[in-house]
Amino acid sequence: MEETLNLEDILEVIKKNILMIAIMMLWFGCIAAYATFSLMTPQYVAKTQILVSQAQNAEAINNQDIQASLQLINTYRDIIKSPTVLDEVVSNLELQESSSAISNKIEVTNQNQSQVLTVTVTDESAQRAEYIANEVATVFQNTVPEVMNVDNVSVLAAADVGENPSPVSPQPMINIAIGLILGLLTGLGFAFLRTFMDKRIQTEEDVEKHLDLPVLGTVPTFKK
Repeated sequence: MEETLNLEDILEVIKKNILMIAIMMLWFGCIAAYATFSLMTPQYVAKTQILVSQAQNAEAINNQDIQASLQLINTYRDIIKSPTVLDEVVSNLELQESSSAISNKIEVTNQNQSQVLTVTVTDESAQRAEYIANEVATVFQNTVPEVMNVDNVSVLAAADVGENPSPVSPQPMINIAIGLILGLLTGLGFAFLRTFMDKRIQTEEDVEKHLDLPVLGTVPTFKK
């Protein structure tokens, strides 16, 4: 006869194993908290915005100028993360990292049909992230006229992390919550696995359920 679990059976399994499930949740939560506060290095973010517009010597703005600027966005995104820009940034700031390592810390994005490029720098130091973001914007602005023969880039907003910046990662509450959820799922998994693997008949109800026989009597256990 095929065995199925109804809601009552599920609740009974959880009730019998509630202590083990709670211990698993607490254990995984503690592991997540330890990893968050002891093993993960805080990361800070600094952002600067760069405006790609028509050439500064243009007398008027028209739709063709805007479309041309939008088409240059992808090219400018590549230039920002190129060795041409980043090598100079490393040199100017006297950084100990290579330009390729700095490139991995930089993300360049823009909203759809937007002429504004956002340069986001993630670093272990908030102040260093700010310095790198602003230096990237400055070097890029100076490089574009030499590389593209057009002067249509300006810094819209410089990076400023403030006096008391907060790290963007790790996020303790989220990590601990994930740990608790994993502990809960693991505990439930073990509880149901143990229930399905345990084929012993321990109670009168088990006799009636598995053997489909009525219980006529029981032999009590006597203490010696």
